[in-house]
Amino acid sequence: MKRLLTIAGLPITWMAVWLFFVLYLQPQGIDYTDRYLITCLYFLVIITYLTFIFKKQIGEYVDKFSPKDLLNMVIFALFVIVTYFFIKIFSESSPLNAIKSTLPQMLWLDQRYLVTKSFEIMFQQTFFMISIYYIYNEKLSDYLDMLIFGLYCLILHFPVLFIEGSMGKILFSVSFFAGVIFAYCITKSKKGFIYSYMIHFGFYVLLATIFWLGGDKYIVPLLVK
Repeated sequence: MKRLLTIAGLPITWMAVWLFFVLYLQPQGIDYTDRYLITCLYFLVIITYLTFIFKKQIGEYVDKFSPKDLLNMVIFALFVIVTYFFIKIFSESSPLNAIKSTLPQMLWLDQRYLVTKSFEIMFQQTFFMISIYYIYNEKLSDYLDMLIFGLYCLILHFPVLFIEGSMGKILFSVSFFAGVIFAYCITKSKKGFIYSYMIHFGFYVLLATIFWLGGDKYIVPLLVK
């Protein structure tokens, strides 16, 4: 019963985190680029709280960080920064700058967004690890558990369908597959948390890169009404 209550309570926690951000922080001018350090602190507090409360559950899937893990994270961060740097130079001469303010912040190529997004994704991956601990059923096959977790992620992302334009539909449509991939990474390797984090972050970097390198003709009609 306690397990079922936790499974039911986790989505409520997820919704509470996002509702507070969308309904309270954003109206105060706090988002991914404006007063972004407050946003980082917000997600950091939540990460710290979840890590403290669910230390045992998280420990099932994460080993202590090794120097090699730290090096991999640093290399990944440098790759993202360098990618943004060169794509931003390319974008400065693009006529798309005229509609930049109408685009989602993930496409702005703003360094502040990278910092904030890193904290947000860390929160999400921490939450996913905890959820996997409770949702996975030893009586089922690993692959069925992964599919169930993919469905769980799909349900969690249902509110993004209300985002203006079609960006919400894009995020919603990939959430099932993302959930399956994250579940595979986290449960198949003690370093899977790192891999899933990189994949999650890489999705947004790849989306922005594709957009500014010619994919705009396919993406703009989906984003701008």
